[in-house]
Amino acid sequence: MLKNQKSQMVNGLEFSIEFAENKKNYKLWSIHSNMRTTDKYICELLSTDNKQGMNLLFKKYFESLVIWADTFLNDMDQSQDLVQELFVGIWRKKTYRNWNPDKLPSYLHVAVKNSCYNKLEKIDVLKDTTGIDSFDKIYDEFESNKEEIVVKILEEVERLPERGREVVKCIYLRGMKYQETADELNISLQTVKTHLVRSLKTLRTSSDKLGDFFLFYFFSKK
Repeated sequence: MLKNQKSQMVNGLEFSIEFAENKKNYKLWSIHSNMRTTDKYICELLSTDNKQGMNLLFKKYFESLVIWADTFLNDMDQSQDLVQELFVGIWRKKTYRNWNPDKLPSYLHVAVKNSCYNKLEKIDVLKDTTGIDSFDKIYDEFESNKEEIVVKILEEVERLPERGREVVKCIYLRGMKYQETADELNISLQTVKTHLVRSLKTLRTSSDKLGDFFLFYFFSKK
């Protein structure tokens, strides 16, 4: 299968995605590989405007953010573009300088959610919609009522169809990788992603009362 490559240069920073012609089976490349990809290490690099921190961030979170965006946009190509534009916007605006590594996964997923809403409303995707002060307030509310909220979240998970429930539990509750989940459930990697998109969409649309708490619980466990 022929390969295409899409790159975007911003102030010397390159985000490069190599993906199959149908754009469904893509691989991610960073300019310089580094095994120290903890959120703490990434935030330390970014706090000094180190471009390698941005590349590691992109490599670590791009795929999960695209899957999350697809639950809103129902279009994998648009989801890839939106997430890439979001990363470019983060680098341009230097919004990463005061990030808390403990909140990083949740923050990124909330930012993608807001960007998706903006896109659906035909608002500039790079518009700053996720204020860190507002995010911290909601996050603190989650931490203060975590036990009660988690019980409600797990109840919603149990209401999912069987295979979707298994995928969600493997990835978000057991911390398994997508391929590990596929191997354990004896299904393809693409089927895992399909069930994950459907399940996240179901949880998001059927449980508005839990708001961003789903994000804080699931993605803080990643």
